[in-house]
Amino acid sequence: MLGLSVGIIAAFKRLNISPVLGYLLVGIIISYKKDYISINFEQTQYLAEFGVVFLLFAIGLELTFDRLKEMRKHVFGFGTLQVIISGVALCGLTYILTQNIILSFVAGFIFSLSSTAVVLQVLIDRGEEHTQQGRLALATLILQDLAFVPLLIMIPLLSNSEVNLFEAIGRSVLNAALVLVTIVIVGKRFLGPLYRLIASLKSQELFIATTLLILLGAAYVTQEYQLSLALGAFVAGLLIAETEYRAQVETDLKPFKGLLMGLFFISVGMSININNLLDNWAKILVLVTSIIFIKSAIIYFLARVFGFSKEVSIKSGLILSQASEFGFVLFAIAASGDIKIIPQELADSFIVVVSLSMAITPLLAVLGNYIARRIDLKNPVHYDVGDIVKEVSDLENHLIVVGFDKVGKTTCDLLKYQELNFVILDDDPRSVHYGRKNGYPIFFGVCNKVENLENLGIERAKIVVITSSNFEESDQLVKAIRAKYNDIEIVARAKDRLHARSLKHFGANHVIPEAFESSLLIGKMILSSIGISKEDAKDAIEQFRHKEYPESFLQKKGI
Repeated sequence: MLGLSVGIIAAFKRLNISPVLGYLLVGIIISYKKDYISINFEQTQYLAEFGVVFLLFAIGLELTFDRLKEMRKHVFGFGTLQVIISGVALCGLTYILTQNIILSFVAGFIFSLSSTAVVLQVLIDRGEEHTQQGRLALATLILQDLAFVPLLIMIPLLSNSEVNLFEAIGRSVLNAALVLVTIVIVGKRFLGPLYRLIASLKSQELFIATTLLILLGAAYVTQEYQLSLALGAFVAGLLIAETEYRAQVETDLKPFKGLLMGLFFISVGMSININNLLDNWAKILVLVTSIIFIKSAIIYFLARVFGFSKEVSIKSGLILSQASEFGFVLFAIAASGDIKIIPQELADSFIVVVSLSMAITPLLAVLGNYIARRIDLKNPVHYDVGDIVKEVSDLENHLIVVGFDKVGKTTCDLLKYQELNFVILDDDPRSVHYGRKNGYPIFFGVCNKVENLENLGIERAKIVVITSSNFEESDQLVKAIRAKYNDIEIVARAKDRLHARSLKHFGANHVIPEAFESSLLIGKMILSSIGISKEDAKDAIEQFRHKEYPESFLQKKGI
């Protein structure tokens, strides 16, 4: 399995194809040749579940409770409506096929969920996890992970007419809330001191072991109370994100996440029953196509109602249109001997539907971007103020970058690498067209008008970064911002030291004179080349900077 994975993933990387498809292909080949390959499928699938656990933990690390609070409208508003409306519509679809009300109810709501693992991995591979469709997808998936709980409880109860369904669901939801609140309270109280103690011992192995204990412990607790493993991992990530050790934890666990996620996608490919697919290919193809079409349409219209642009709505609809990995668990329960809501043969077909819909998600993402780009090309510079305001309406504590020349693009690439939320303003239509085409959240507008920054949510922003090479416009913009927004932090690019002093006078908090800083970098390289150690060269540069130009790193008083 390992040799096959290495060969296929290397080939897919070489061809610039999503590695998710490569892992799925490995799983399909193993499933097809299972008589010749000795693999314990159940053990592989169980281990692969931890890939999703590590992925949700990593997503939690990138968030905070404050940011999750900012997302509540889309988590509980958009996400709830998506599950309910999609569930009802897909109930109708499965009823047409089965003529069984209870069966169609269960299958419809299982199909209404989307794959957290596949969607987030595809977004990460495409560098879109911090775009607007990425944020909307994350909010929707968080709600769907919560919706898994009542579905898990509901399926056994539907086979027992003597049980009060609504009372049982109410108890389970209350129980889930108590478990999550307890984890949060205990975590907030003890995680910080625990990590400080472990860090003081200066043992990397112990630090990693502690993180694994917290991650797997939270996942175990949530599973014991009939919640998903992934939900516990997500909450653990949120808690650690509130500590100062977040960056180190993220670095330490990245290799685990990548390896286990690959194993998860292989297990998805292995779950595709080739014989079942060949025997029922017409029915399965119709069902997969119908699910994708119905969910895409519902998510598209909901996104439009919630104020998202056509492009974001299309991309969100397509990337969330597949079925969820929870389907493997829920369909297995629904077909088990004691419950038997769904016949085993039909459950096997439904699992193939789930697997295939997950497998084509990377292609759906490509299709969504293609359609959105065709729409975007008709209005590449986004003159419509209403569209701009809508597209940034869900952002808070973000950065606004003004200028998208080489310096601006490099700055934005760094922000993307650090997974920070930002938007860009530029007055060159060619730069805006290039940026939109390559996935940058860039908008057209004159760069010296504070009104254009207000359209980008400056009142909710954390920092304005001015990288424009039009230094006269930079002066005007700094003065205009500071006249209306005294608290926002301004980082500005300056032509030279004289210009830097002017920008500081106008109200910029931090100023970087490009010629001066470039000279210092060259000087540092020269010192290193003639045999001075890196530490001594760095100290010399810092001393020179303090001596010659202390303004370059002083903060403006009172701001």
